[in-house]
Amino acid sequence: MPRANLSPDALTRAALDLIDADGPDALSMSALARRVGVQTASLYAHVRDLAALRSAVQAAVFHELADAIGDAPTLRELANAQRAYAFAHPARWAMISQPVDRNEITGPAASRISALVVGSLGDYALPESETVHAVRFASATIAGYLALESAASFAHRDEATDTSWNRALDALDRAFRTWTPKDPS
Repeated sequence: MPRANLSPDALTRAALDLIDADGPDALSMSALARRVGVQTASLYAHVRDLAALRSAVQAAVFHELADAIGDAPTLRELANAQRAYAFAHPARWAMISQPVDRNEITGPAASRISALVVGSLGDYALPESETVHAVRFASATIAGYLALESAASFAHRDEATDTSWNRALDALDRAFRTWTPKDPS
């Protein structure tokens, strides 16, 4: 990439290519500079620091994931779209599985994902006061399963993981259909 084409967006795209090729742990300012053919110092005119670059990459992945999920999915559609994305882009999925900058988690990209998760719970008669708990439960179940699956934690068994995945989604569905608010005491 010629120096004239450096911009925050171009560097974010190059960082995505870098993590696709070498994994999320390979992302550094010096590795990105090598990838785009400039000195490391040249990047700082476009990206504040590595934390800002990671935040931009996470935002880009959140946008891609939201696009992959689509509009108004059911919980199963949302989970299946996340699983398909995690399979298709394992390094990118890993980037959003890492700690996210507080500003990014409240930013437009992550907020879009949150809105899709909340929307996917619309089929259930959940009191508004329980929404945050339901979102956390659904997100933890889906992300936890995908983390175990991507780490090959199920590889010791011959059975395909699809059956287990569908049973986990069935269990989520049952949990939300029978959800009752609990007194925090």
